[in-house]
Amino acid sequence: MTARRLPARRPRKRRRGRQRRQEDLLLLVVGGVMAIAVVSAVLSWLVTNWWVLVVLGACGAVGGAWWFHRFQQQQAWERVRQQALRYALPQLDALHHRDFEYAIRDLMRRDGCADARQIGGAGDNGADVLATDPMGRTWSVNCTSVGSLGGVM
Repeated sequence: MTARRLPARRPRKRRRGRQRRQEDLLLLVVGGVMAIAVVSAVLSWLVTNWWVLVVLGACGAVGGAWWFHRFQQQQAWERVRQQALRYALPQLDALHHRDFEYAIRDLMRRDGCADARQIGGAGDNGADVLATDPMGRTWSVNCTSVGSLGGVM
């Protein structure tokens, strides 16, 4: 038998990693110089055309004032809607069980539970509405229909 000679291993090239880091650094420097050049050009243009900043500022102020006015209107309408929220017993009795849960949530919000939310569904652990009242107490409400109780109250 003759001994087989294994080919000599070539040493790994470490240049790839070093070259890649140098290329990345070069790209970062070139990108930074280009970004500085663009910002410088924009600033010099804005210095000569200052009226553009005034127009943009005025548009921003008008847009902000319009948004704030709309926000205040929505808040006022929500307060009016919450105060006017009333249900008669026949109305509540006629609701579908899911709508009944939403009605309970809305009534709790009206009465000061700002974080009231409907969570009923599969795996809700018996809680259909969760809320925290103004005094910090946590409420877990289970909305059960009379039909599911078998008519027993």
